[in-house]
Amino acid sequence: MKLISLVSRVAVVASVWLLLGSGGYASVIAPWLPLPAVDKGHRSSLRARVTMVDGRSRAITIQGVGCTESICSRVRATASTADSVWLDGLASIHAISHDPNGPVKATFTFKNGTERQASIVQVNRVLYVDGRFGRTEKLDLGGLTKIDFE
Repeated sequence: MKLISLVSRVAVVASVWLLLGSGGYASVIAPWLPLPAVDKGHRSSLRARVTMVDGRSRAITIQGVGCTESICSRVRATASTADSVWLDGLASIHAISHDPNGPVKATFTFKNGTERQASIVQVNRVLYVDGRFGRTEKLDLGGLTKIDFE
C-alpha cells in the first residue's frame, strides 16, 4: 500500500513539474488562470463596435488590454505619459495610428464629451475580446480605425 501511495505522490509532483516547466505553463495552465482583478469603481466586459482597417465592422465584448502574450488589465490602458485611460469612461477611440510596433497614438472621446490625444504603450495595445465558441481573441489597436463603446 505504501509503495502505491509513494508512486502516486511522485506521479503528481512530476505532472505538476512538467506542466509548469518551460512552455508548459503558458500553453496548459494560463488559459484557466483568473483574469487580473478589476479596479474598484470601474466596469469590465464592455460592449463596443470596432471598425477594422479594411472597413469591416463587428460587435465585440472587451475583456481587457495587454500585449500579445497576456492580458494586463481588465479596465484601463496605460498611456505613454503614465496616465491611465479608463475603458468604461470612453465613448469612442478614433484617428488610431497604424504603426505595426510600439505605442499606438489615438484620439479618445470620453462620455463626458471631452477629447484628448494619447499614445497607448506597446504592452497595452492588444484588446482581448470574447470570440467564437467561448475563446478569447486578440485585436491589435493598430489594425483598427475606430472603436465605439456602448
